Amino acid sequence: MRRNVLLAIGAVAVAAVTLSFVGCGKSGVNLPDPVATVNGAPVSSTDFINQSTLQAGNQALQTLIEKQILLQWAEEEKVAVTDVQVNKQIEILKRDGMYDDQIKLLGEDGLKSELKAMQARINLFEKLEKITDPEIKTAYDLMKPRYVHGQRKWVALILNSDKKKVEEAAAKIKGGMDFDKAALLYSDPRFPMRGAAFKIWVEETQKGLPAPIAKAAKDTKMGEVSSIVTVVTPPQPNQPTQPTLYCILKFIQEQPKANSTLDQVKDEVKDTVAMQNAQMDPDFQKKFDEQKKKANIDIKIDRLGDLVGTFKNPPPPNPYSNMMRGPGGP
Repeated sequence: MRRNVLLAIGAVAVAAVTLSFVGCGKSGVNLPDPVATVNGAPVSSTDFINQSTLQAGNQALQTLIEKQILLQWAEEEKVAVTDVQVNKQIEILKRDGMYDDQIKLLGEDGLKSELKAMQARINLFEKLEKITDPEIKTAYDLMKPRYVHGQRKWVALILNSDKKKVEEAAAKIKGGMDFDKAALLYSDPRFPMRGAAFKIWVEETQKGLPAPIAKAAKDTKMGEVSSIVTVVTPPQPNQPTQPTLYCILKFIQEQPKANSTLDQVKDEVKDTVAMQNAQMDPDFQKKFDEQKKKANIDIKIDRLGDLVGTFKNPPPPNPYSNMMRGPGGP
């Protein structure tokens, strides 16, 4: 049911960088102490960091090492990441409505770190591998809603089939609660994005979008929250009845009409293709693995000292993993 509602709302997927720790400040992680209380008992930030290191330290450190290797490799290949490139990626995030959520999750320095690593992959792939014009054209056609659209609004949504929860969310927001926080507390669990409310672009005449949501977006002013909207979802095959959803939305950003041709956005589309291919292309991955193997890595945390061996010589993929997951597996 929830998947069908997501499709009915017609959210447009946009490229986003990898997300990391919540609570990041401009200069890095800025955790409160305590990080939580349980029936009044504190959970200290020190315990949280130690537990995080035990549970996910290897993966976190591996990611950071990979970033350094990518940046150094790009410099060796004379395609080092520039501030102009990073600022361009930031402007794209702002244009597409993603910047504020990324800042909340990563902080300014964390976001720039992610963008630099992403841009290094792009620069390296575009130098070392081939991207064809047909690939770029196919990508443009898939991404067209980003470049060709009418005037539209970027809205955050709180959706739930339990009207009382939406009413409580509306009351909390009216009392000063942040909309994203309310979304995490009161939305159907499938709707909030990581650390933020579910967000979509809405055009007045957008196909596939429930009319009540389109009307609420039209009637809501910038920065304001709508009244509660009732959404009756249409029947689906093998599911003749669907529960009614209730919704409030907040109007965050407006975007003017756009009609950008492929020639006008070719460089941006090419970068997107490069980023996607860099994650999947076996030739590029082989070259990246070679860079990892020759890197001089000295781990200073004793409990993570075995990372170097697995990092340089990862175990082969399990040929039965897909079979074991079965249909619908992760």
